[in-house]
Formats: sequence, C-alpha cells, structure tokens
Amino acid sequence: MDKELPASVWPEWKIIEKIGEGSFGRVYKAERTEQGRTFYSAIKIITIPGSPDELNSIREEISGDDSVREYFQNLVDECIQEVSTMECFRGNSHIVSVEDYKVVEYLDEIGWDIYIRMEYLISFTEYCAGKALTQNEVLKLGRDLAKALHYCRQLNIIHRDIKPENIFVSYFGDFKLGDFGIARELERSMSNMSKKGTYSYMAPEMYRGEPYDRRVDIYSLGIVLYKLMNDGRLPFLSREKQLITYRDKENALAKRMSGEELIPPVHADQAFSTIILKACAYRPEERYQTPEEFYYAMDDLLHGRMETDSEKKPKEKPAVESERSKPVKKHSKLFDKIKSGPDEVKRRPALWSVLAAGIALAACIITILYVRSMLEENLPLRKSSQVVSILEENDTHTAQVDDFSTVIETIKQQASEIVNELPDCQEVGKKGERLRYYDQNNKLVKTLIYPEMSDDGVYEEYYYWDERLFFAYIWTDSKQELYYYDRRGKLIRWIDADGIVHDKETDSTEYNKRGEKYWKNSLEQFDE
Repeated sequence: MDKELPASVWPEWKIIEKIGEGSFGRVYKAERTEQGRTFYSAIKIITIPGSPDELNSIREEISGDDSVREYFQNLVDECIQEVSTMECFRGNSHIVSVEDYKVVEYLDEIGWDIYIRMEYLISFTEYCAGKALTQNEVLKLGRDLAKALHYCRQLNIIHRDIKPENIFVSYFGDFKLGDFGIARELERSMSNMSKKGTYSYMAPEMYRGEPYDRRVDIYSLGIVLYKLMNDGRLPFLSREKQLITYRDKENALAKRMSGEELIPPVHADQAFSTIILKACAYRPEERYQTPEEFYYAMDDLLHGRMETDSEKKPKEKPAVESERSKPVKKHSKLFDKIKSGPDEVKRRPALWSVLAAGIALAACIITILYVRSMLEENLPLRKSSQVVSILEENDTHTAQVDDFSTVIETIKQQASEIVNELPDCQEVGKKGERLRYYDQNNKLVKTLIYPEMSDDGVYEEYYYWDERLFFAYIWTDSKQELYYYDRRGKLIRWIDADGIVHDKETDSTEYNKRGEKYWKNSLEQFDE
C-alpha cells in the first residue's frame, strides 16, 4: 500500500493514507512525529495535466510544446487561486485553513504537482455516519456555514460547490467549509459564468447556464440542510424505497430544476421547514438575499426568538441592517455589525438622547480600558484587528467594536495557539488517567482528564493562558460541551450538548453552577 502513496514535499510530514478526492485533486493524511508524539495534517495534491491522455489531447489541438506548456501553466495559475483564496481565510473558525503549499514542475515532461497542506479535520460524512443529527445540530451546522458564506461575501467569492463532502468538523466541534477548488472571485465569475459544481445541490439558474450570484451558495446550503432533515434523501426522492436508482435521481433533479414545489423535510418542525424552503426557493429573489439574513433566521429559531406572522412588521430595510443593530438578550453575536449607529437613540426624546449618549460614551471608555488590561495580562500577540484598531485610535467615538464578541474570538485564538504548540510542550502524567502539558517556561497550558478519573465519567480538557483557565472542553464520544471564561474566571459562554449557546446568563442557576464547577476543577489540576 505504501508504494502506491506519493512522497511528501515536506520531509517532516509522511503521507500515510488516501482519505478522499476533491474537485481537482486527491487528499491524503500525513503525520509528523516529535518527541514520541504524532500529529496530523491533510495534504491535497493537484496534478496538471491530469493524465497523459489530457496532455496528448491538447497537443493535437495546439502546435508546439511552448504553446502547450503555456496552456497548462494557465491552469496551474488557476489552481493556485484556490490557495490564495483559502489563505485569505486563515485563522477563520468556519473555513478550512491552509498551512503551506508548494508547486513542483516536472523536469522531463510538461506537468506540475501542486501540494497544499491543510489542517487535518474530520470529514462531515464520517462525523455523521451511523447517527441521525438532531434539529439543533443541523441548525448549528447551518449557522456555521452561513458565517463562512458571510466571509466569502466580504471577499466577493462564490464557493459554487457546497455539499456534505466539502464540509468538515474541527476538534472544537465547529463546522467548516472547504474545497474552494472551483471558487472564483465574483467579478471574474460574472464575466465568464460556467456550470460547475455538483448537480444534486446546484441552484436552478446555475444549472441552466444563466448568470448567477452568491445566492446560489445559499440555495446549495439549503439543499444540504433539507437532506439532513429528510432521512438523507434529497427533494423528490422517495423515503420508502431502499434502493435509489439513477433514473430516480434524474427524475428528482428534473422536478427540482423545473420549479416544482418542494414538500417540507420530514424531520424539520414547521419553523425550520419554512427557513429551509425559503433558502431553496426556485427564484433567487425569493431566497435569503445575504448569508447574514440566513444566519439570523436560524439563530432566532435556535434561541426561541422566531417571530410569528402577527408579530412581523413591514420591512423597509433588510433586517440585518436595522433590527439587528438593537441589542437582544442572549444573542450570540458571531457576525461583526454590518452597520452601526445611534438610530435607536435618535428616535427617543431629547433628554433620553443625552443620557443614552453618555452611557454609550462610558461603555466605549470601559471597553478600551478592558482591552488594555487584557493586553497587559500577557495575552497572545496575535490579536483581533478590531482590538488593535481600538488601541491605535484614541477617539472613543469611533470604537464600535462589540467587546464581548472580541473576547470570544480571542479565546478561540488562544485555544488554537495552544493546540499548535502542544508538540513542544512537556507531557506529564499517564494516559487513561490525567495528562498535563507544560510550556518552555514550565507553565501549565493544558490538562486532559480521562473518564476514569472524572467524577462525571467524561473527558475534561482545561486550557490555560498565563496559568488562568480560559476554555474548558467537556466531551464523550456522543456529545460535547464548551465553556468560555474571561480573565477574571467568570463564565461568559456555555455551549451545551445540543449546540445551544448560552451567553452571560448569570441569572441562571444551572449556568452559574456549571461555570463554578469547571473553574474549581481546573484549579485543582495545579496540585501535584
């Protein structure tokens, strides 16, 4: 088997098995061993031309090896576009991170191998194999990928191939979007539209070869959610038949592409069905118009804020730009505000405007002082650009950042940094009981408690920054919970086993009890 595997261009990484194929390449699992511990990456290899037959075919059409080489060189440049696209998303918790890449040109023939090394993640198909996801789990997936599309929108990128095979799951339970092999910048796509992607999840206008925009990604994500809530069956495929034939798939595709109305997915409640069917609307103008709008619909449902028809007000502007600027209790603000400003204050009487403005100014000052104190507490050098901008701009009136969201993102960055540095840490303890990891300054950065040593029979992982707990990961093979702490040891976010986010619910007994419990457990790990 090893003889069939390619060699890695990174000496420290050894390719050990093939794990799949993307749009334009093969993907392998690679390992690196340091001080007796093993770490993994995914390496994607794109070969151009793809086969000797492809090379010969172009030689028949184009005379001269220089012209043939130029033709394939252009394809290489297009593939590098995937790398540059994904490098723009580095550090994003909902898009697969590219760590390195190399291009190797053949010496004796026209050809190239492009190696792209990425973070090693669990494929979504492997993650959900043999189990049915709950509606809350599917909602979390939908929100995570809607946020990924939000970042794509910021860079004017259409993914064009959203499907389960291009979804991955991180160590911390985040769903990530990968394989931008056929993604192109929106401006380029508009001038040369092409019908690429997977027909099973493709939007009708894209299938027909008509001009399209980023709403095709919203449609594809909607079809993915439909399938997950419909016993794994796409629209118009029978749930009763065990064996689905090629003709069945063709007939189902024809119905969807002709605009036949979709019936609600069987396991989604009425509210979630409404969201999914809107995302999958045949006409683009009837879908969600932005990823943010799609995200907030799912977030409202997950947190019980879904409006009834009688409660909805006429909308003169998109909800993302108006109602979302108002604070909502227990709202997990994962998106940066698209627009901010004292619109609500302007509609109040003059006296209240003055008081509100004073409160806002005080809040901005407190935000800056708090962020400064975080920096002084030896937090990571890799800060959110929003935090840096606050410190560089001494005008409190321009500080529009939501400090709570910034702290959450900083916590995620800290956790990722510690995971990356574990190979260089000293490991103390015994597997099956408890392992502790110390950095080069002999500071405890992580503790792993095995179920046999846990009072609750679960895995308990505690992550420390400057020997303070900031993140706890409690999990078993079937469920997981995440806890985020501020630098004072106060729980500020709890994501429960159903994927529901609880933010700063200090009025909840259960929320406070759990926060204190794991904070106390983390402190006990300093005892020898």
